Amino acid sequence: MESMRQQNLPYATDEALTEGLFRREEAALEAVQERYGALIKRLVSRFLGDARDREEAVSDTMLRLWQAIPPHRPASLPAFLTTLARRAAIDRQRHNSRAGAVPGDCLTALDELAELLPSDSGTEDELMAKELGRCLNAFLAEQKPRRREIFLRRWYGAEAVREMAAAMGVSTSTIEKELKALRHSLKKKLESEGFAV
Repeated sequence: MESMRQQNLPYATDEALTEGLFRREEAALEAVQERYGALIKRLVSRFLGDARDREEAVSDTMLRLWQAIPPHRPASLPAFLTTLARRAAIDRQRHNSRAGAVPGDCLTALDELAELLPSDSGTEDELMAKELGRCLNAFLAEQKPRRREIFLRRWYGAEAVREMAAAMGVSTSTIEKELKALRHSLKKKLESEGFAV
């Protein structure tokens, strides 16, 4: 019954939502907010402590989505939204530039990965960014499911080590060892692909 009800909705699938955004339908944007608003709020709350800052970051995320589609046509709408939300939260924190606005675990997670990624200005070039994205996707595809989950939880979702350990049912030292091994493997992968690390 529920699936039949969903089929009758104009935005029952993410593909339909994306098409609606391409047609500049405000109803599609509202449907995104309804379907993924909780995900966006949960992510920005990892970075921002102040309720107003979180609201601003959520609004910024929706504005960025509206501005990005078109021309972009994301393969995964939730992944695209997560990326936009992370950027909006970090930009909001930078804008505020006050100590403690971002939880320490989030900064630590971002710093860990920033050490490995190329820092030259060429990375900002769209072609270089696409190549780096391809390399990271290939790296993740090579990992076992548990390692891939750890990578994504830490460096994509900015989860704290304790939170990851509890969710995955392992010790914090296990997570820390896996993260260290992942950083080492990623560094070797990037170097083998010609990135200056």
